Amino acid sequence: MKNKIKNSCINEFDPTALSIENAKNRILKTIKSSTKVEKIKLKNSLGRIVSKDIRSSINIPSFKNSAMDGYALNISHLSDKNNMSLKEVGISYAGKPYHNNLKKGETVRVMTGAVIPNNSNAIVMKEMIRIIDKNIQFPKNIKKNQNIRFIGEDIKKSSIILKKGKKINYIDLGILSSAGIECVDVIKKPVISFFSTGDELISIKKKLKKGQIYDSNRYLLYGLLSELPVSIKDMGVVKDNKNNITKKFIQCSKISDLIITTGGVSVGDADYIREVLDEIGKINFWKISIKPGRPLAYGKIKKTSFFGLPGNPVSTVITFQLFVIPAIEKMMSSEIKNKLFINAITKTNLSKKKGRVEYKRAFLTQTKNKVFVETTGLQGSNILTSLAKANCYIKLSANINKVKKGDIVKVLPFTNNL
Repeated sequence: MKNKIKNSCINEFDPTALSIENAKNRILKTIKSSTKVEKIKLKNSLGRIVSKDIRSSINIPSFKNSAMDGYALNISHLSDKNNMSLKEVGISYAGKPYHNNLKKGETVRVMTGAVIPNNSNAIVMKEMIRIIDKNIQFPKNIKKNQNIRFIGEDIKKSSIILKKGKKINYIDLGILSSAGIECVDVIKKPVISFFSTGDELISIKKKLKKGQIYDSNRYLLYGLLSELPVSIKDMGVVKDNKNNITKKFIQCSKISDLIITTGGVSVGDADYIREVLDEIGKINFWKISIKPGRPLAYGKIKKTSFFGLPGNPVSTVITFQLFVIPAIEKMMSSEIKNKLFINAITKTNLSKKKGRVEYKRAFLTQTKNKVFVETTGLQGSNILTSLAKANCYIKLSANINKVKKGDIVKVLPFTNNL
């Protein structure tokens, strides 16, 4: 009798492994959006998630003004095409306006952003005029409303300027401050705790012994989480001991909205994560059809969500980007961003085994209006240097076996949040 083959990471096809789409859907269905809100100062709101629609209480601009340094005029005051000159009667500065309307034969010099007379209907830039005997000589073919910024042109009073779920960026800070908004209501930061598991892991402060490795995954996770509006709790390293892991999970579940671990979710005899979760929580799934990153566990401990990421560092990064970030976005009532894939020409032959989607680390370039991509070296899930050299992933679908040099492939460029 033939020995039954064990489903493990060495076998490409595993009928129990979920597709990326199914795994993501399962995660998002179980995550509840937060209703916890806090009011903070605008200057402290960068990167935070807006908890409700924000409307402007004013028009922006709130007055008709000039788009450039020049001269304000009423086109009808130019008598004919042969008499294109007007007399300068004043200057309107930004913050110090000229208050009178224009009379026939008059023009006012205006600075960029300055109020223009109510009855003016064109601005001519100063480089286009000539001064002759104290009169301003204008060019022909002046168009009505040229170079004028109108009331409410950018933002109309009572209109929504930021929608609920928007992550505030530096442009939003400018928009909100231009509307005179000092404080904003944002989603309270969820608490994310994380720890590593493994007898082989030691602190970077200690000297390595044979068989030991430095715990890099906690630093990876700290860096990934630091780019998100969350409160981070680093819970250290837990040895491969069932009782210790159980205690750590219970401790984290009392103080956290989400727990993340790395390591301990594979099929080894000393991998206790699954066993512990079966006793104190509930596992939704623990394998996905992806390379690198198959042994991904997801579940709950009471109301606290849990991600068990693979122990290999590249697998940790990819599964965090593809699965943890959307979960945190859902938790914060944020917009869940769709990944932007582009087509590129591969500069090298590519190969993989059929059975699961593979993400290859790669570098994207553009030459003569064509986009090219090539892998960045060894693709083992422990090779962080190939990820450091990359600026994108090549995504190869489950049914692909070989890709020839010159073929078109789908590429996912790196951004702050993939």
